[in-house]
Formats: sequence, C-alpha cells, structure tokens
Amino acid sequence: MKELIKKLSTLTDCLAFYIEDCMARGQSNATITSKNNLMLMFICWAATKQITKISNVDLFVMEEYRRYLSAYRKPKNQEPLSIVTQAQRLIALRVFLERMFYYDIITDNFFAKFELPRTGRRLPKFIPDEEEIELIINQTKTKGNIGIRDKAILEIYYASGIRRTELANLDIRHVDTKNLTITVRKGKGGYDRVVPIVQRTVDAINEYLTKVRPLLAIFASGDALFLGETGKRILSSKLTELVGEYIRRSGVAEEGACHLLRHATGTHMLRNGADIRYVQEMLGHEDISSTQLYTHVVINDLQKVHKQTHPFAK
Repeated sequence: MKELIKKLSTLTDCLAFYIEDCMARGQSNATITSKNNLMLMFICWAATKQITKISNVDLFVMEEYRRYLSAYRKPKNQEPLSIVTQAQRLIALRVFLERMFYYDIITDNFFAKFELPRTGRRLPKFIPDEEEIELIINQTKTKGNIGIRDKAILEIYYASGIRRTELANLDIRHVDTKNLTITVRKGKGGYDRVVPIVQRTVDAINEYLTKVRPLLAIFASGDALFLGETGKRILSSKLTELVGEYIRRSGVAEEGACHLLRHATGTHMLRNGADIRYVQEMLGHEDISSTQLYTHVVINDLQKVHKQTHPFAK
C-alpha cells in the first residue's frame, strides 16, 4: 500500500483510493455513492480552474469553491443551492482531505481551519395527523395487487419509522411476526437495531407475502422482502416515488415522501407521551438532538392549544 500511496497525485486517482478506503471501512453503498458523487462535483469544478492534482488543493481553493457554490444558480429556475446542499458538498470535500492527510498523501491539515456553513435544524413543514395517515394508506386500495404490496410498505413506514434505504434492504427473515418486531441491519452509521411494529402491520405484510410476492418473485429475488415489478429487490428511489404518489393522491399534501411518514411516527409517539430516548432508539438517531427536532413540533401544537384555551391568552 505504501508504494501505491506514493504514486497518488491526481484528484481522480486519490478519489478512487478514497472510495476503496470507504468500502474497506464497511460504509454503506448509499454513503459511498453519495461521497463519490459529491467529490466528482468538486473535481469537475477544480478542472475548470486547472486544478487536477491533490497538491494543488489548499485553503484558498476550498474558499473559492465555497464562493462558487454560494453564487451558483440552478439552470432550471435560477434558484441558488440551499445552504444544506452547499454544506453537504463542502463537508464531503473536508472529509476527503482528512482521509488524505491520514494516509500522508497530503502533509498539511489546512482543512482543519475551514469553517463549514451553519445549517441549523429545519422543522418539517407539515406533519400529517393520524386520520391523514389513514387517508394516505387507503389510497393503496385502488392499485390491485401492487396496492397490497404498497399498503405493507406504508404500514411498515408508519409503524416503525425506519428510513427508505433500511426498508428497501429488509429481508423476509428480518420480520418477526410472533414478537412484532423488525430487525434493521446496518442502518445509518452501520448499526443494527430492532424496532417494534403492530399487529395490523404484520397482517398487511402477511397478505403481501401470501398473495403478491409469489407473483413477482424470480430467481434473482433472493430473500428480499419487497420486490419491484421486475422481481428484484425494490429500489429506494422507487419507494420515494410510490410513497409520494400516495401522499398526493390522498390530498393530504402536495409534496412529501418516505420522510413524511418517518416524521409522523416520531411526532405522534412524542405527542402521546413516549420518552424521547425510546423514540431516539426506534428512529436510529445517533444524536438525540435529531430526535429533539420532533419535540419542537409538539411544542408548536401545545402553543396553539394554549392560545385557544388558556384564560390569559384570550
């Protein structure tokens, strides 16, 4: 490896080495793909500045890239990149440089001085209530056999609050119908966790497994729980598409997808008195501050009731 590292000089070669390093450290495919795409954006921009070697990247290049991202306008609507998007691209660059420094491919940790944008934590714009969740799920009744599959998907989302990639990666064996649990393997951060579901979710899963999955299954299906119409494991992008469609069809919201149901799960549990630590464990948040996002929504609900009912607020 030492000989290989000595030969690394171009950004492209360093990125290839970095991606292999990420794979060796057990990072998920989704994380690796994201890192690769974000770094390719930087490399393409750097090439326009005749910057092709890792040795040419310094603090001033990072700051110039920051200014480029800030000034960039989307071709479709001329809107700027959100501060979150800008931060993602800059974080990807800094993490890449940290790893290059770790391997002595660069010998200066100038990147440590680089200040990342403060994005804050954004509250969800809209959280459907329990009746609206039912409206969304009921839309699956119009889709025949595929609707049976999709109902099981929506039921799992709302019952467990798992992420779309976690749901796409579920195998049949990960569902424990007796103990009403789902095992999430290698969730965000690479951790496993067991989350509870309810009997109606199990009923929806069993109906799908009995009536629909056998119709979709092919040799390539393996043990995947949810299959796409090609018979292979359903893609997380497809989950976004189908959940978004049911949300729009219900009339509950004009936009939203998998995360809308995840937000609803956390918010409704807290509204009904769940300890925030249990909600944190269920949603797979490493940092409790992520879970506290939902407490702000609950506080907003409380303030509305307070204004309507407290004598001094009238």
